[in-house]
Amino acid sequence: MANLPSTKPKLVIVEGIPGSGKSTLSRYIHDMLNTHQIESELFLEGNLQHPADYESVACVPNEELDRLRSSYSDVFHYINPFVYLNGNDSLIAYALAQQSAQNAIPFSLYEKIRRYEIYDGIPVQKYCELMVQRWSSFAKDQRKKENLIILECCFLQNPGCALLARHDAGNDRFVQHVLQIAEQIQDLNPILFYLKQPNIRETIERVKTMRSQEWLDFVIWYHTEQDYGKNKGLHGYEGYIQFLEHRRELELRIIEQLPFQSFILDNSDYDWENQQRTVSSIMMKYL
Repeated sequence: MANLPSTKPKLVIVEGIPGSGKSTLSRYIHDMLNTHQIESELFLEGNLQHPADYESVACVPNEELDRLRSSYSDVFHYINPFVYLNGNDSLIAYALAQQSAQNAIPFSLYEKIRRYEIYDGIPVQKYCELMVQRWSSFAKDQRKKENLIILECCFLQNPGCALLARHDAGNDRFVQHVLQIAEQIQDLNPILFYLKQPNIRETIERVKTMRSQEWLDFVIWYHTEQDYGKNKGLHGYEGYIQFLEHRRELELRIIEQLPFQSFILDNSDYDWENQQRTVSSIMMKYL
């Protein structure tokens, strides 16, 4: 475990497998800080305004962007405010654009942009470069602020989905990528809470009763029918469990190497009262 930070943390990260309680703990930390009149912002998975991640953002080559502008000249004014030049590519926050346009963007255009989705539609090398760049920019901005940011799942889970499940880029690539991000943010004095579930099957069985069949079908497909699942011969529900067990092993390996403070919490019995006391005690030592 890293040495105690010399200044107050500006970042709290909450991680764990699906169903481990990341959102619940993240909300608790946010509420607890507000109770103590400590200014904080909470960004959960799926937030289109995420400061450190890319949620529903595409990386479109500029030549392709020009073609789309020409082909859809009558509606592209809905897209333009959400286009950000990035070298030979442009980043397009396509979900924000559709939301702003109140679904006036044609489905065909939406799909042509979405096929360049950063998490699923671009090469591994470009994905890694964009994400490190994103975290670096976030850290630079956050250093200037007085508030504390709470982020869930974007530090370990999301790159695990992209680099392992989607692209099967290899264990070392995943580990190295996350550690490179850790270097970008270490002077924010982050605190990471990892909700460890010793029995992954039991955890997923529990979360199955709380989420939709559509969610289960999607996560099984994502983790077994893309590059990792195909290359490793994973199938169905059992294959999804195998992937999560492997991901947890790599995440715990990464945590051992982090250049900042981390805490592994056994949340197998979902004793939130005890977990909250533990987290509150830890946070108050640093704030």
